[in-house]
Order: sequence, then C-alpha cells, then structure tokens
Amino acid sequence: MKLSAIAAALQARLENGSPETEISGLNGIEQAGPGELTFVSNPKYAAAARSTRASGVIVSEDFPAIPTAMLRSKDPYLSFARALELFYKPVPYSPGVHATAVVHESAKIGSNAHIGPYVVIGEDVVIGNNAVLLAQVVIYRGAKIGNNFFAHAHATVRENCRIGNNVLLQNGVVIGADGFGFAKTAE
Repeated sequence: MKLSAIAAALQARLENGSPETEISGLNGIEQAGPGELTFVSNPKYAAAARSTRASGVIVSEDFPAIPTAMLRSKDPYLSFARALELFYKPVPYSPGVHATAVVHESAKIGSNAHIGPYVVIGEDVVIGNNAVLLAQVVIYRGAKIGNNFFAHAHATVRENCRIGNNVLLQNGVVIGADGFGFAKTAE
C-alpha cells in the first residue's frame, strides 16, 4: 500500500517522504525495517525515531522533524491502531454450532454466530448477532451479550452478566458477577 493511501486513510499529513513509497506492514520502532511503518507517541522515543530503519513513522503534529517520512497525526497511537486494521484483517469464522458444543434449549443465539468446539452456553442466555465463541468458552445462565462479541478460548462469562456490543475477551478471561449481577473483571 502506498504511503499516500495510508496517509489518506488515517487522515494524517505526509511530510518528508515520497507518496509513492510502498508499505507492506507495520512493526515496532526498533524492529521496523524498509517497507514498514511504525509510530512514536512518547517523546522519550525521539532518538529511536531518528535512527529507525522504517520507511515511515506516524508522529504527533508537533513532533520534531526526522529524516524518515512522517505521517503527522493528532493521536499517533490511535492512528497506528487504525493502520493495523489496514494491513491485518481478522480471520473469518464460519457461522454454525460445533457438534461438541452444548447449548441450552432456552438460549437465544443471534444470526451468523460461530460456536466452537466444547463451548457451553447455559439456560436463558442471549447472545447477539455475529458472535464468535472459540473452543471451551463457557457462558453461564442468564448472561446477556450484545452483537459482535468475540471470546477467545477458555473465556468465561458468569451468571447474569451484561456485556454490550463489540466486546473482545482474551484467552482465559473470567467476567464475574457480584451479588447484584453487575459484571466485573476477575483479578
């Protein structure tokens, strides 16, 4: 992808570099090499920005000039996160319920859900559209979960928890409930 296209997608201002420079990926400031984009959001990494081998660096609007192409942004950290989305698309999961999953008959699962191997979904659970529950996820009775929920392997949602839309649970996380049914993260 050309540096100019990345700048446009991120609503960043390109300085000190060719708009035709090809970027093939992203990397950390010290690991980045030719053809890669990186970012600096903390001024203590200014020296690393001056010596990076990256073809482009996302920087704040007031960051001092460096020899490398710069994409000036109001929020370099957020811009780098958006750049990640340009290069790394999530793996699609086919809708369906794996044969080893146990789903209570009273559970309501939205459209396009992927329910993986050994998932357990309890009584009176509601899960929105486009959910992905990977292997051995457990959803306890009474949990209500919004659309675009993604739970990595071994994640657990305890009884009566409420989870909104666009939530991602990492491997092994436990969302618990206090005596009133309010969700909180276990420590």
